[in-house]
Amino acid sequence: MDSVDVALAVVCAAANLAMAAVLLVKSRGGTTVPLIFGRPQHLPRLRAAMYACIGLGLGVGWLVKDVFPPNSTGDTVVYNVVRVLLVAGVITALLGAFRYPRSLSDKAAR
Repeated sequence: MDSVDVALAVVCAAANLAMAAVLLVKSRGGTTVPLIFGRPQHLPRLRAAMYACIGLGLGVGWLVKDVFPPNSTGDTVVYNVVRVLLVAGVITALLGAFRYPRSLSDKAAR
């Protein structure tokens, strides 16, 4: 694995896990809707789960993929765990998107 790949994997994992932590801290136990970048973030725990799944699936999965030799049991397990994490991230993203769709502006509604 090249140094660029390692750097990208670490940045991906750190950024997604940091976003999950910020969402959990700002939600104060789920009682308030946090504002991030000036926009309300509905369902903060669900979004935090999405970012955690994506961070672990992409970042950590990318780092661990070269630890085991190809076609070994460990490689297969890591592949399946990463796949499950990424599917869970997509499902949580879809749940959040369908639960709180963006409202149209008044001009577009007319």
